[in-house]
Amino acid sequence: MFIIKPLRIGFLAFSLLMAVLFPLVLPAQFLTIDTTFYSPALKQDRNITVFLPADYYKDQDQQYSTIYYLHGWGGDHTSLNSALYRLNLLLLSGEIEPVILVCADHTALPFGSGVYVNSTLTGNFEDYAVFDVVDWVESSFRAIPEKNARALFGQSLGAYGAFWLSIQHKDRFRAISAHAGQVNNDFWLPAVRMMVMFENGAPPYFYDFYAYTADDPTLIPGFFSRSMFLAASGFSPDENSQQTYINPRIVDYPFDAWGNLLDSVYNKWKNYDIAHKIQQLSPADSVSILFGCGENDETLAYFPNIRLKDSLDEYNLSYEFYSHKGGHSMPDVYLVRSMLFFDSLLMHPSVYTNTSRMPQRTPLLVFPNPASSFAGIPLLPGEIPQGIQLFRAEGTVVPWHNWSVERNHQELTLLFNDLSPGIYLLRFSSDKRNAMTKLVITTGH
Repeated sequence: MFIIKPLRIGFLAFSLLMAVLFPLVLPAQFLTIDTTFYSPALKQDRNITVFLPADYYKDQDQQYSTIYYLHGWGGDHTSLNSALYRLNLLLLSGEIEPVILVCADHTALPFGSGVYVNSTLTGNFEDYAVFDVVDWVESSFRAIPEKNARALFGQSLGAYGAFWLSIQHKDRFRAISAHAGQVNNDFWLPAVRMMVMFENGAPPYFYDFYAYTADDPTLIPGFFSRSMFLAASGFSPDENSQQTYINPRIVDYPFDAWGNLLDSVYNKWKNYDIAHKIQQLSPADSVSILFGCGENDETLAYFPNIRLKDSLDEYNLSYEFYSHKGGHSMPDVYLVRSMLFFDSLLMHPSVYTNTSRMPQRTPLLVFPNPASSFAGIPLLPGEIPQGIQLFRAEGTVVPWHNWSVERNHQELTLLFNDLSPGIYLLRFSSDKRNAMTKLVITTGH
């Protein structure tokens, strides 16, 4: 049974004084549904929260794109609740189109969370996220059942999940946003090794997941030592582990009793490392990437994220990287940037027919998007283009000396010359449709 709760999003200030003295209550922009569903992959009921546009039940024919939020270690299906005030403001301002948001519960024994991969120890959390959650949402709500209407949005461990799931299932997701993920073990593990040694005193070490305590309640005691158990539960589970210096002995730990990195375990982890797996993506897969991290990230994720850019450049993958001065937590500005990024890429609310599964209002698709030097627009069969314009976000027309258009059979190719990075509006007209979409221009670096 669904529990529907209209969200009360607080107060909007039209000036600082009025905000203090006369707060204005805004209308709810999302309907919050807390419920459970059965997961075949995990063979159990799981908690899930779904956020529907406020007008969802007014127009029974309207279908929406869906953003799947992947929480971090210590989070659960309520992890997106704290962001709803800002999300509501984005809808009220018209900066984003109505969209469905989903946050499923990925908690698991024995270390607190699944790590978004299939594991003999924690369960098949990859299948759960990609198939069980998505299929349940699309069968229960009017979510557009297409790749171009699905995105992954992750924080911390969820950022790793966004990368991993989009690589493994590039046919199912159009875009990802990944903040503060552990995405490059070549650079992360050497730094973590020093912290693990610091947390465990003098060698020989005994790594005990349950032994760490802290006087400061704001600290996570033994974070790095414990996070190795968490990662190992997905990357190197072994319920017959021969490592006598760890507790519990149900994984292969990446370090020996003297703090040395074990090649045998590292090679297992390498199969799940984003910096190595990203080569499985190509520009033709049309998976758009936004990722970022704080320069003062407490989990040491910043430098590994910076180095991931090298891998993306090597494989000619378009991306946007957002660096900020904060720590591990996602800042408000990154949340906003992510939602604008998704809004520029995902299909906007459409009316679908049951027979063709195609929208009656044919969307304008642009690939790649974000783009750096070029982008393509596939034409409909027999379509005759009649006009195309590019506008800056503030509404001014981009002159033709900054860009050009070429036609190649059933596709238009847009060539960009010295366009500043940012969000643009692309207007297209033909004998079959008039359409407009957002286009994100990046430097590609």
